[in-house]
Amino acid sequence: MIDYLCHDFKTPRVDTSRRLPSSFRAIPIIFYVALVGSAYVMTMDYFNYNRALAQKTDAEERRQLSESQRDAFRAEKAGLESEATKAEKVAQWMEGARNVQPIAVKIARAVQLETRITQVAIERSEQVPANLALTIHLNSANGPTELAAIENALGQLLYRSHSPQQSKNNDVIEYHSTLVRQTD
Repeated sequence: MIDYLCHDFKTPRVDTSRRLPSSFRAIPIIFYVALVGSAYVMTMDYFNYNRALAQKTDAEERRQLSESQRDAFRAEKAGLESEATKAEKVAQWMEGARNVQPIAVKIARAVQLETRITQVAIERSEQVPANLALTIHLNSANGPTELAAIENALGQLLYRSHSPQQSKNNDVIEYHSTLVRQTD
């Protein structure tokens, strides 16, 4: 019997290709280093992303805080401007206000003793505070001369009558006029 169970039919051959250079042994090492490096970069990106989100929320909170402060300052500024406008109107009102007592004294001294003044009203308008609305009720027989004397006395205080109106009802004379201050 034959001692060989298997016959080797292969013929001896020469290598068809050369072996890879020994520098290619570094390729698996470079692959694993790149794998570890990319894992590190991905981890750092994740942490930086979370930090950026935290910074973004912090910036949003600061923006909302600054906007609320800005709105509060604008509201305060609007309130102050409103108060300044009111103060200007009051200042104009006060500037337009003249002492009414000299006017009343001049009217009282301008009439004769037998003439009775039943009503004197001096009012200021809100639109033009420098002008005064004068209303006088006189009990007198010679009312027009009394009214002329009153207008002359007011002229001494640098007031002139604008659109005077008078009406006579028995012995009562109603006189309405707007007093305008004359400027020098």
